[in-house]
Formats: sequence, C-alpha cells, structure tokens
Amino acid sequence: MTGVLFATAEEARPLLDRGHAERLSTSPFVAYRFNGHACVIISGMGMAAAREACRELVERHSVRQIINAGVCGALAGGIDRGGVFTVSSVVDGEQPERVCALHLDRAPGLERRTLVTVREPVFDSGRRTALAKVGELVDMEGFAVAAECQERHIPCCLIKGVTDFGDRDGKSDIRKHLNSVSEHVAGHVLQALDLDARASGAFVPKLLRFTRVEHTVFSLPLLFAGAWLGAGGHCPPLRALALIALIGTGARTFGMAINRIADCDIDAKNPRTSNRELPARRLSLFHGYVIAATGLAAYLLGCALLIPTLFMLALVPLVPLALYSFLKRFTCLCHYGIGLCLALAPLGAFVAVSGSLAFTPEVCLLALFTFGWMSGFDIIYALLDIDFDRAHGVRSLPAAAGPARAQVIAALTHLISAAALVRLWYSAGGVTSGIALLVALSAMTLAYWQKIPVHIRFFPISAIAGVAGALVILMEGLP
Repeated sequence: MTGVLFATAEEARPLLDRGHAERLSTSPFVAYRFNGHACVIISGMGMAAAREACRELVERHSVRQIINAGVCGALAGGIDRGGVFTVSSVVDGEQPERVCALHLDRAPGLERRTLVTVREPVFDSGRRTALAKVGELVDMEGFAVAAECQERHIPCCLIKGVTDFGDRDGKSDIRKHLNSVSEHVAGHVLQALDLDARASGAFVPKLLRFTRVEHTVFSLPLLFAGAWLGAGGHCPPLRALALIALIGTGARTFGMAINRIADCDIDAKNPRTSNRELPARRLSLFHGYVIAATGLAAYLLGCALLIPTLFMLALVPLVPLALYSFLKRFTCLCHYGIGLCLALAPLGAFVAVSGSLAFTPEVCLLALFTFGWMSGFDIIYALLDIDFDRAHGVRSLPAAAGPARAQVIAALTHLISAAALVRLWYSAGGVTSGIALLVALSAMTLAYWQKIPVHIRFFPISAIAGVAGALVILMEGLP
C-alpha cells in the first residue's frame, strides 16, 4: 500500500473528493483509506508532525512507499504560480549540509526541482533570497518525510504545487490559490498512485465517471417541473415522466461526451483535468463517440415515443449541446452556452406533455431561472482554472475579467435567476414551496462564501440550488 501525506486537510480535500475515501482514524492523525489502494494521512504543519505521521503510516497502516504532496513557495525565478513539480533532492533550511536525494520517480511527467524545508513560513524577500542559494522551492515538511523514509529504507516521492513566492504577499497568495493549486496536485497524485492500472477492466466505473451520472440525476427535477407546468400544474402520466427522464439522460450523455471529446487536448494539458478518462487513456476516443451515439439514440428514441411534435423539434437542443464546448475558444461568455442548454430542458418537457409551443409565463420563468442558475455556477467553477486558461488562451470570464469581477457577474446572473424564482413562487406558491425557495436562494448565496472550496460550491451546492428551484414548482399544490 502507498501512503500519501498532506500537511493540511485543505490540501488533501481535492484528492479525497475524487475517490472513495473512508476515514480510518482521527487520532493521533486523521487518516483515510483512498479507493482501497492508498492511505491518506493529514500530518499537520511542520517537520516534527510530518515525521510522526510517516511513522504512523509505516507502523500502523503498513505502507511500503510514501508520497508527500501539497503546496509550496517558489524561491527561484522562472517558476510560475500553479506549477506542479516533483523533487529531486530536499535540503534542511537550517542545516544546508543535510540533503536527502530522492530516487522514486512516480511522477515522470513533472519537472524535478530542489526543495528547501524550513521551520517557519517564508514571507520575507531577504530570507527568500538567502534560501534561494540552496533550493528552488520551499515547504515545511518535505525534508522530514524524506529523512524518515531514508532511515527506514522506504521509497519516497514529493509532489509540490506552487501557491506563492515567499514574499510579503505570500500569506494572501496562499489563501487565494490554495484550492486551485491543490486541485492540480491531486491530479498528479492520482497518476502517481497508478490507479488507472489498478482499475483496468472496470469499465462501468469509468463510464460513470465519464458521464458524471450523478449530475444528471440532480438535473431531472427541472425536467419534471417543466412537465408539471405542461400538465397544467398536475402530475403528468408516469409513462411521459419515464420518457422525459430517458430524453434528459440521453441528451446530457450526448452533450457530456461531445464536451469531453472536444476538450480532450485541453484537458490533457491541465493538471486538474489530465486524469479524466480520455486524456488519461482509460477510455479511447472511440469509446467517447460510442457513448455520445448511445446518448443521442436514447434521446431520439424518447422523443419519437412521446409525441411527433417533440421529435420534429429534436434538433433544436442538439445544436447548442454539440457546440457549447467550442465557445471557450472564441468568447469569455461561453458559460452562458451551457446555461442555454440547461434552460431548454424544462421548455422541452413542457412541450412533451402539453403538445404545444405556446409557452406559459411560468415555464418561461422556470427556463430563465435554469439559465441563470447554471450559467452563474459555471462562472464560479471556472475560477479553478484561471491561471491555466490565461496561459493557454482558453476564454473564460475569470480569466478575462479576474476572479473578483467574474464573481460579480456571476452574482448578477444569479440575482436574475433568483428574481425569476421568486416571481414563480409569488404566483401560486405556499409555505412548503416557500421553504424550497429559501433553500434555493440560500444555496446560491453560499456560492459566494469564499471559505467554501470552489469545487464544493459547484457541486453539490449548485445541485442543491437547482433541485430546490424545481421543488418550488413541484410543491406548489402543497400547503
């Protein structure tokens, strides 16, 4: 078993969120079993804590090799914030003659750097200059991990992502970039753990990760809300609901597959997304096209079995579903493309049940809520890739306007969405529907609480807002 050591829970969280992490212990250290193949431990900051955590991994959890992962500062020029490196040697910052060489190459795609480990954080230009004479990166745990592993004759690998430059802005830089850099580090740790090889042959889990089926489940209530309005505020026939669910699942599967295929080259360059099924080669492009074709077939079949009008209009949602992935190459307003795709869902469900294109004000308000809800959260999600997008010419609002202004634009988008939802509730809602309204508004507000990691704000908080928004409609008949 491989042990993965992080100093803080914030650094470990992106990795733990990507796998099936099972808590093993809370004392003396918080430890998790990760995907059944690794033990992740949170040591706390500093060399003493890191040494004790290494001993815990070896003696209690029987690991045979250790990866120390997390964030660091850059001492040398020419190193960009957000860069992820593996370590060739690590130096004790107080006793530079103490050096540990590292020979375990578990991250062959990363450049190798020299790391200096210090007892106190570096936020001073003078101290940074002095340390730069012996190393290129700086942290507070690496030397202790390497030394302990060396004494125990255990292979060790260090994977570090740069959040700051060890100057007076270091503290604010760490707070600002910790989540996004930790996401990048997590992608490389996953590759280092070689989970791809261990999961070979397990096609269904790969398929589920590729299509993100859990996101599909949380979008279905908006379809059902559109169908409810199409039935005049009553429950549609179960057959219609089942076919609408098939149509929605097929459409989203088609759109997700085309998105992954179109973005394969971009995803391969981005450390946060390089472990996705296509760039990591767990699935081939052929698999991607087969999945897209299967989703398309399910979508068209559902349309054909419902009503002729829906089948004749089937091409309308397919165009934005197929093309929205390419918008990021041309415009920073690309986030509104996915909002448009989602907004068409309740409108289509309305037509499926009513058989009419005479949209009511209520279903138009629901579509407006859906458009703003998803567009705003997609802007927030793009905060994770702001540095990558700028470096590689990917257009997004955070990259174009900066994180603060992008979040203002997202907030204005969510404000319009919230106004549409409030108007929907005001027309016919009761107390139960009002509770759903408050949950939806609260979730959209939480999207701007900076202490919540961006990936958590996108999912599950965005899903909570969407489901609660649909329940404003679905609970209208309740007291």
